Amino acid sequence: MLTAEQNRLVTDVSPGTPLHRYWKKHWLPALRGEALEAGGTPQKVELLCERYVAFRGDDGKVGFLFEACPHRGVSLALGRNENNRLTCIFHGWSFDAEGNCTRMPTEQDQSFCSKVKGQGFPVKEAGGIVWVYLGEGEPPKFSDYAFTYLTREYTRPRASYNEANWLQNVETLLDSAHIGLLHNDTTADKSLPQAGLQLVTGNDTPKYVLESRPYGLSSFSIRTMPEAKHYLRVTEFVAPGTAFIGTTEAEAGFMIMVIPVNNTRSLQWYVYWDKRQPIDSNLPDFALLCTDESDDNFAASRQGTPNYGQDRDAMRRGESWSGVPGVIFEDYAVAESIPIVDRTREFLGSGDLAIVRLRRELMERIRKSEAGEDCLQAEETDYRSLRALAEVIPADKDIKIFAEEKRKQRQVELI
Repeated sequence: MLTAEQNRLVTDVSPGTPLHRYWKKHWLPALRGEALEAGGTPQKVELLCERYVAFRGDDGKVGFLFEACPHRGVSLALGRNENNRLTCIFHGWSFDAEGNCTRMPTEQDQSFCSKVKGQGFPVKEAGGIVWVYLGEGEPPKFSDYAFTYLTREYTRPRASYNEANWLQNVETLLDSAHIGLLHNDTTADKSLPQAGLQLVTGNDTPKYVLESRPYGLSSFSIRTMPEAKHYLRVTEFVAPGTAFIGTTEAEAGFMIMVIPVNNTRSLQWYVYWDKRQPIDSNLPDFALLCTDESDDNFAASRQGTPNYGQDRDAMRRGESWSGVPGVIFEDYAVAESIPIVDRTREFLGSGDLAIVRLRRELMERIRKSEAGEDCLQAEETDYRSLRALAEVIPADKDIKIFAEEKRKQRQVELI
């Protein structure tokens, strides 16, 4: 359990807090590139309790600015997107993609434009996502995950909003013990081709081994199987909010990124990639189950539905454990049930070891951030070769050696 002060430290992302400053040191996935049409409608984006606007100029270049015009605070999402500029409709102030003010029709002395600074932010498009750096100074090394080198044919980023604090969503990603329980409808259904998930069936007490990494943590969850074998799931946690989810070699790569929109809302990215074949032909069934077609907010039609449509009758009939249709929305339902968890009232057990280490890791990185120390270790991180594992291995196999061999194999494949 945490103290009230510790709980605020790791959940409160409002401006002026240590967590807000820590998050701003990272490249953040803000919206899909396809959501911005050249010369089209600017898009509002809220991140870390602050409001921004994104637009794509006629030349295809993306601008990411504070939403409020620095003149009188009118939303630039109302602005005119033309001539590679975003122009406020109130008094005609114009801004380029870098956030430079280029024209002020209301001022006789146009040199006043140069006094308006700090309106735009560095952006990078990769893997179908617009990434933004909201911090001060030069951005860190970009998180060039393997999927950021692939075209839409081989990678698919899907985004949605979740009405809960970011941390409890991240904690769920490192919680291997819940898979066979909360997701029992999927893991116990032998008709579904879930090679990785189905291997947890009947074993809800994994043993955890955790290793610190420059980027965060490697969480090894080990389940004993018949015939002297182990089922090994390795979740790679990249601080502060990314988790690579274990998949078998036959399955596509899979990661989830959780970004705080505000203290009770999160933007979640589900990213799938497979350079061997078109990704849409190798998506896990739960990737689309019960979701909307839109990849910009695939949970839109279910938001506001009480308990995500939990079917109590199906639960009573023994046809469903959770009553909530779909793996994704089972996770959403438990997170949104209490928008900000009071961690001072918890009783954690051995199945929560990964959660304890996650919190310690976050608090230490926030401490380093506040002290001006390197809290990212981005230069020491090989983002591109990161991928989680889900494998059945001999019980006498050293799990750390096995995971390292797999990592080196991926590095060779990427050369």
